[in-house]
Formats: sequence, C-alpha cells, structure tokens
Amino acid sequence: MVDVYVIGHGPVELAAALEFAEVGLSVRVGRAASPAPAHGGGAPEAGRGDDADACVAGFSPGEVTDPDGSLREFLEHVAAPLSPGGAPLAAARPVAAPPAPVLLRGADRAWRAQPMPSVFGIPAVPLSRASIALLGGGGAARAFLDRVRPLLTIGKTRSLGALVRSRLGGAALERLVDPFVRAKYGVDAEHVDVAIAAPGLNEDLTTAGSLCGAALAYAERHVARETRVRPAGGWPELRDALLERLALYDVELAEAPATGVAGIAHDGDGAASEPDAWLVSEAGAQVRARAVVLGDRAAGLPGVPDDACVPGPRAVRWIAEVDVTTPDFARSTAADQADLAGPTAALELVTAPNGERWSAAWEHGAAGGSSADAGWRLRLSGPALARAEAPAPEAAAAEVRDTVGALLRELHDGAEPVDGAAPASLRRVPALSATVAERDEALGHTTSPRAGESTCLRVGPEVHSGDLAAAVCDAREKSVHLRRRLTGIAE
Repeated sequence: MVDVYVIGHGPVELAAALEFAEVGLSVRVGRAASPAPAHGGGAPEAGRGDDADACVAGFSPGEVTDPDGSLREFLEHVAAPLSPGGAPLAAARPVAAPPAPVLLRGADRAWRAQPMPSVFGIPAVPLSRASIALLGGGGAARAFLDRVRPLLTIGKTRSLGALVRSRLGGAALERLVDPFVRAKYGVDAEHVDVAIAAPGLNEDLTTAGSLCGAALAYAERHVARETRVRPAGGWPELRDALLERLALYDVELAEAPATGVAGIAHDGDGAASEPDAWLVSEAGAQVRARAVVLGDRAAGLPGVPDDACVPGPRAVRWIAEVDVTTPDFARSTAADQADLAGPTAALELVTAPNGERWSAAWEHGAAGGSSADAGWRLRLSGPALARAEAPAPEAAAAEVRDTVGALLRELHDGAEPVDGAAPASLRRVPALSATVAERDEALGHTTSPRAGESTCLRVGPEVHSGDLAAAVCDAREKSVHLRRRLTGIAE
C-alpha cells in the first residue's frame, strides 16, 4: 500500500505530490487512462493527449498571473537545491514580466499610446496627451468630469463597466477599458465585478473622491497583480523539474502512459465519505492507497465520489496564437508613439464573421525572448461561452479555426504568419471568473466540512476557473491538511 496516489502530471497535481513526499509519505504518481471529461462537462479538449499540452491543460500558459506571490514562492521552492552547495533546478525558477504599455485604437482607428499610469485602461490623468489622442478632445473632457462630479454612490458600484461609464463616459469605456477586460475575462467590462478585476479599487475611489485618482493610487498594486509569471524553462520543463525533485524522495511513477489509471474504488469498512483506503486500477492491476489526489483529467474516472466531482468551469473560451512578422505599427516612427521607445505590444477588439467579439493582442517576444531579434506573436482570444451551451471541442474546433483564419486575414496589419511557422495553435481553456458570485460558486466545495474530511482531494486549474496560481496554492494547502491526518499529527 502507498500513502497517497496522485493522478495527473500537471503542475498542480505534482505540487500536491511534493507536499506529501517531503514529509516522508510514500507517493505514487500516475495519469488518467484518457482525457476524461470533468463531472457534468463535455468531451475532452483537442490536443490534450500530448505530454506538452497535457501539462498546461486547464489554463492559458502565456497569461499566468500571481497576485499574492504564492506561485513564485512555489517555483523558488522547487528550484532551490536540497542541500548547501547543491545544484538548483534552474528551469523552475520564476520569471516575471510586468505589464508593458500597449498601443490602442483611437477614434480615427490609428494606433495610439496607452495613457499611463492606468488600471485596466482607466487613466490616472484624463487630460494627458495620450488620453486626448485616444479619446479625442470631447471624450477626454468628459473623462475629466470625474474630477468634479459629486460623490453620490461613489465606491459602491459593483460593475466595472458601469463604474467607468458613469465616471468617465462611454468613449473611455470602449477605447481604454474594454480591450483589456475582454482580453483577460472574455466578456465586456459591464459584466465584470470591480472586486474581481481590481480588489480594493472601490475603497481607493472613496478615499480619492474620483475614479482617476483611485487609478493613480491603485496603479502599483495593479502592476503587481497583472505581472505574468512563468518558469524559466517553460511549463513542460517545470513538469520535468518536479518529476526530478520527486524522484529524490523515491516517489513511484506509474508506467504504461498509454493505458494509465482506469478508475478508483473504495476499499475497507469505513463510510463512503471517509473510506479506509482506495483501490486504484492501472494497467491490469490495482494499487491500494490511503488517499488519492485527482487532477482535472481524472475527475471523470469511474468510482470518483460525489464530493470530488466538482463541476468544471462555468465558461470556456478559445485562444489561438501564431508567430507573425513585424507589424506595420512597430515600424512606424510617428510622434505619438515616440514615448514608447519602440512599441512592444498592441491590443484591440475585433468582430468575427459570426458576430463574436474577439481580443487581438500583438506582443513582441511573447515566447519569452528578450533580444532585439525576438519575434512577434498574435494572440486571438475568443469570448467566454457558457460551458453548458458551448459545443464539444471536436465539433467546435473546425468552426473556430475558420473564424481564426478570417480574423488573421482581417488583422494582418502588415504582418503575415512567419514562413514555415505552424498554423495558429488553438486551445480551449476555462474562462476566469468575472464576478464574485461565479468565483464563490466555483469554490464552494473547498469550504464544505465533508470535503475537508475526505481522503480524496480534487485539485487542478479547472476547479479555479483557469487561475493556476490559486490552484497551486489551494492544492498545497489541502495537501498539508491531509498529510497531517495521514501522519497522525491531526485528527
């Protein structure tokens, strides 16, 4: 018998495995026999069978943020040598990329520099040269009224879009804020809670007396919250580093990845919600374990108890990426772009032939390069679609590829796919929770007393609507709680 059987090879599952192994518990790690759908969900995502894709399933690897620093702390922990003078696992070291100013479309559809500082596009200085260039004189004057309007219900507006429209006007909402909100959440700012996008902004609004003043006070926190984090070697390399670290603790790795774990079952005389042990079926045999940890791909295996059948993300969205040649705006030397010292990113909203609103983000060196020779990448992010209404990935993939192709033809802006580059990669990922109610509903299971007493843990990015940092933090905390019970430290 092993103490803990972990099903999954993603960073969240392996983070949980490390928590058990570090205190001397015996751990075995296997993979689900197939990309099993989450409880109540649809078919598996296209391409998830590949190892490189499987280790980043359930989140968008190029857009991982770490608001409270918990993910960076974990990556530093993995990278650190086990003994003084030992070699660190350099591939696991965190690399942070703060959000850079971007170009946005002005009233005349020309690219203009984003006003800075800002919070999700909300300008701290509504009459700055950059604000006037994007909003026009009338739009900038309307935004400036925020400074002189009475307080009224200031600090109590729930919707970010309603707040911006009320304080700064429709032009600021459409040209400055919606592009950023759509890129992150897949919905308009009207459908995003201030408490989700910028926790504490409403409080700063009450103190400052204006939304622009609150944006100035909140700007540094916004940069910290929106800083992207990745392992130095990439996410597949992090998986390899975690497996290497686990091997030092004699963690068993199940073979036969083509078959993998076929199901689990209770074993013993205990109650169904707290069994004495588990039987994990793999490659024609059964492994007995005192506890099991289920990743996203294992949530639909036969025998998974109801407590661990956490519903999948409320909504999903498609993201396509393609390497492109240098776009026209990056070659421009227009005076209104001079303050960017060479633009490195641009963002706009586009309408697909089927009427869907997509976000188009142009990024220089998006693959992680920092040299002047680093290429450009175009990221197309689709709208958030309710999971219950979204077609299965296999049925939707062809239609989405057609949509992406049409958008690429419309958006080339002087940039074409790099010669020899693969077609746009296409991923379906959970849409981040846009409201407090959605977030609380998704996390309701974590506060259940019954779930807290179970020896079957459900972890993974999909449980947290694609928020990898929150998923890693939650998996580690729940694993520490369970290992205390397994080692007899706690009841």
